[in-house]
Amino acid sequence: MSLNQTVRDLVDRLPTLTSEERWLVQAVLDMADQRLQPAGVAPPAASPASSVPRTSRSAADRFAGLSGAPYFVTARELDVLELLLSGLSNKEVAGKLGISFKTVQAHRQRVMDKLGARSPMHLAEIVRRVTSPTPQ
Repeated sequence: MSLNQTVRDLVDRLPTLTSEERWLVQAVLDMADQRLQPAGVAPPAASPASSVPRTSRSAADRFAGLSGAPYFVTARELDVLELLLSGLSNKEVAGKLGISFKTVQAHRQRVMDKLGARSPMHLAEIVRRVTSPTPQ
């Protein structure tokens, strides 16, 4: 078990952390995991928007609870949401999907409106709650 996984397990057991604090710790650990990739492995090159696949099968399955009633989140909004939840900034998401920064902001805001989120951290918590296989 890696150090990051051990820390994740400990964080999950801490009763005093709020959901926002828990989400923040998870986001930092995700970033650390990304930075620990071997130096010789190059990240995939950015591709033009025409070849960017819409929501992957795993993402579609993962976010199945969001695409139907009562939320009706679109496939492109799910693309943006998945990348934002993986720790990318709005600018990085825009570059990866081949869309403008403002379009990413608009998609994120529409998802937040549809889910009733007050902040990006609250959005992440709602998504975790809705897509979680077990009630929390």
